[in-house]
Amino acid sequence: MRRVNPGSEGKTAAPRELVIGGDLAGARLDRALAALVPDGLRGRRRRIEAGGAQLNGAACRHPARRMKPGDLLSLAREDAPENPAVARLLGRSGDFCFLFKGPGLHCAALAGKGGDSLEGRLSRLCAPVLAPGEEPELLQRLDQDTSGIVCATLNNEAARAFRAAEAAGRCEKRYLALLTGALAAPVTAHWRLDTANRRDARLLDAEAEPLRRTEFLPLHAWEGEACARLFALLDAGSAPGALTLAACRIRMGARHQIRAHAAALGHPLLGDARYAAAGKAPHTPEHFFLHHGLLAWPGHRCSVAAPWRWLEASLPPGALRRVRAWLETAD
Repeated sequence: MRRVNPGSEGKTAAPRELVIGGDLAGARLDRALAALVPDGLRGRRRRIEAGGAQLNGAACRHPARRMKPGDLLSLAREDAPENPAVARLLGRSGDFCFLFKGPGLHCAALAGKGGDSLEGRLSRLCAPVLAPGEEPELLQRLDQDTSGIVCATLNNEAARAFRAAEAAGRCEKRYLALLTGALAAPVTAHWRLDTANRRDARLLDAEAEPLRRTEFLPLHAWEGEACARLFALLDAGSAPGALTLAACRIRMGARHQIRAHAAALGHPLLGDARYAAAGKAPHTPEHFFLHHGLLAWPGHRCSVAAPWRWLEASLPPGALRRVRAWLETAD
């Protein structure tokens, strides 16, 4: 096993990365990680499932993944955008605060379990822009594995104004999603969703009202060898024949709306075990790529780039320009 720790000469700090050698080849990820962190086995598994371990430059959330000779195993840097622990203030607009939530971080503490969450950090993150007596509250939530913008309000009047803009169709929420298969053309998902079950959204045999539909626009597709190279980098579930980076737009969202609608169209998010097939696997760790990159309504607007390092390395210049334009402009 050859340890790699650039710039560590003369220091006693533990290495942050290592190249897998013969003694660890074939070992499970949760076992190999012991060479980098002192956590017990359960702690290492929690770290892996939260995205805190990287394999060959990308987060790997599969504790049972077997190591191969030459694999680069590393810890996610605390300041890296894709680190699940990352959350930061993007800015304030009137009585609203915009925050960035990294993938892997819960928006709210789990009922009865506590733990780290964006909600638990909210007052501290917003403190630099708050006046005395102001206390932020989350207006919206994202799935644990979804990155991007989360909005908080500073009073009830602002919250009512936001909901009114949504109900009037004046709010726009733009996402990026990595879908399985090749999405050939723009399409709108019209299904109404039943979200009474707090775990899953269920499609109903009825059309949703226009504000609760999801628009999908293909930005770039990977097929053949290009898809195989990207899939190897992402290390997310079973290999598909093609992948599509899609722009998604909603006006009023419901729980898991984009995920459920994408699966209903035959293009579930890569790594979304919950909606990928009719025979769902509730205990399979979820690791999908969904990013909320733009939120806008009259008088307020916020955008933020996706924290996916693989994006620029995998997209041609024209596709990159389309991605940036999608997140930087709004109707």
